[in-house]
Amino acid sequence: MGKHFQQSKRELWVILGAWLAFCIWVVGYCALNAYDLDPEQISITFGMPSWVFWGIALPWGCAAAFTVFFGMRIAKDQPLE
Repeated sequence: MGKHFQQSKRELWVILGAWLAFCIWVVGYCALNAYDLDPEQISITFGMPSWVFWGIALPWGCAAAFTVFFGMRIAKDQPLE
């Protein structure tokens, strides 16, 4: 296997691992905190229910920031021969 394939395979595993971690965060947090809430128990963070902010908005924002950082700083452009 060529060095280009090895590099792209490493990058693939980093991206899949990061997105799997964010997926576990979203599903796990929302499963534990979003169900069986009384309307009186719901707290608000930045204008949305707290479980939405901590379980969806924050991890999605972190995933987007990671993707941009990874694409601009870590992923390498390999010249084709």
